[in-house]
Amino acid sequence: MERTFSPMIRQFSTIDGLQQAYTLVYSLDPEGDRGCRLTLCRTGAGQCMDSRHLAAAPETGYRILRYLCENGVQPEIWQDVVAELAETEQTEQKGGVSGGQ
Repeated sequence: MERTFSPMIRQFSTIDGLQQAYTLVYSLDPEGDRGCRLTLCRTGAGQCMDSRHLAAAPETGYRILRYLCENGVQPEIWQDVVAELAETEQTEQKGGVSGGQ
């Protein structure tokens, strides 16, 4: 049985003169033994949606999504952040040490 991963939602309110209200939705879809697909969707101000295949176990992808959500990573930079986190995860799984301390 394949595990279900719940989307994570982060809401941002209107701040007069600084930002309009919007919502970020971070989600994951397992892709069998090929890895998983991460998706980031922004609704409200500046709507957009982008997804990316990650050649990693869904549990790894979900940890990355949790990081993205808890840190409010925006669609403009999320691809770079995912790439860096996935590289760090692979290095640690191979017994290496990440240099970002």
